[in-house]
Amino acid sequence: MSISAGVSDIVFSVSRLYLPLANRDNPDEPTEFSLDRKDEEGNATDPKKYLYGLGVAKMSIPDTYQDPVSLAANAIYELIERNDIKPQDINRIEIGTETSPDKAKSITTYVIGALEKKLGERSLKRCAAPEGKAACAPTAFALENALDWVWAGRSNGKYRIVGATDIARYGLGTGAEYTQGAAAVAVLVEKDPQLLESDKIIGQYTEDEGSFWRPNDSRVAFVKGKDSEAKYLNAMREAFDHYKEQVIETGFIDLKLQDALTDYFDLISFHQPFPKMVQRGFSSLLIHEYRNLPRWKSIIEEIGEEPKIEDFDSDEKYEAEDKNFRKRFERTETFKKPFKEKVADGQEFGIESGNSYSVSVWGHLASLFVLKDRKGEDLTGKKGAIGFFGSGCNASGQSYTVLDGYKDVVRSFNLIQKLEDRIPLSLKDYEALHEEKPLSEDREYILSPENEFVLTEVKNGYRYYDFVE
Repeated sequence: MSISAGVSDIVFSVSRLYLPLANRDNPDEPTEFSLDRKDEEGNATDPKKYLYGLGVAKMSIPDTYQDPVSLAANAIYELIERNDIKPQDINRIEIGTETSPDKAKSITTYVIGALEKKLGERSLKRCAAPEGKAACAPTAFALENALDWVWAGRSNGKYRIVGATDIARYGLGTGAEYTQGAAAVAVLVEKDPQLLESDKIIGQYTEDEGSFWRPNDSRVAFVKGKDSEAKYLNAMREAFDHYKEQVIETGFIDLKLQDALTDYFDLISFHQPFPKMVQRGFSSLLIHEYRNLPRWKSIIEEIGEEPKIEDFDSDEKYEAEDKNFRKRFERTETFKKPFKEKVADGQEFGIESGNSYSVSVWGHLASLFVLKDRKGEDLTGKKGAIGFFGSGCNASGQSYTVLDGYKDVVRSFNLIQKLEDRIPLSLKDYEALHEEKPLSEDREYILSPENEFVLTEVKNGYRYYDFVE
């Protein structure tokens, strides 16, 4: 008998502070950040560069007592409490991160130590606690592990929690500075789930490449932006092709010759380092698939022939024209209609929170559900796809079906309210937090901690946590 496995709930923890980059209601209005950061001519940056060029309006910034451990503990504790889960019924908590505070000790053991401050001493002693790292994609593999555990018939009424937590940090004044953010997510995986039923076909792609990295001795990441974007697009296409190969081999979806696999999905979520990257990822995927279908003829009649690399005397010229071709495609109804219907609503989390690395794809997924529910759309029985990507690089394509009764779960996310409840930071305080320097007016923190796990001390490199009522 087939076993149903998937996701029953998703909980986010976001920092209570944000740095304004642009005003969505008045895009021309400068922000303190845009006035301070200069362009190549030495002029203040146009805030529309952030809002329209990248799609970002705000960056979530952690307070002095927040780190990846405390963010993760807050998300997981809320998940446990909301679903009335007994600690002894949790088989494993597997957390993906690329900003772990320790090179040897699993971040999950730190999180379990914090959780036991509320759940009871040694209450999670039978819970496995691994840490995963694959840049922004570790939860793809943690989710697969959890699903395999259920499908193997080993869950026996217990749960697995897939977590992700990250603080994206780049150097002040660098070209990547405005793609920072901070968040954590907790995902409940079990037999007979309440939200999403996962499919058994999973596409994979791996490549050893150097477009993004953070050395052990660095607090900030290094990124070759142009190269990283190219790797993102290629890896998504490769993972998609692997998924499609298996679909055809197994007959999982009855693909007709004129059909695109993307036609079969009603919801598509992407890793979201910044929201415009989602748009580029989707258009790249459609071009990749459509060029082999009858519909391609009408597309090139509308926007012109796709450039071929052999027609250019340099890679730079080809890449520029290829980018222009993709932009023309994105202006067509062939692109705009499915993007609006399947993808666009998921950008809300990235617009309001910035980049949170391993958390960002879950933010896109949750935003899709929340905004479509607010619009009154019924997603019951709809098919969805998730594209995980981590520079370095790994990619995974997975799919699911939305379950009856999902609305009650989605309406408990409280995601938009959590984003709206944050307060803005001054540029001075943001830079002090970024550089771990004293805050203005000799404050210990920006906001007093309240009903949350906090970092209390670092002694000889070891970190201590507690829960503040």
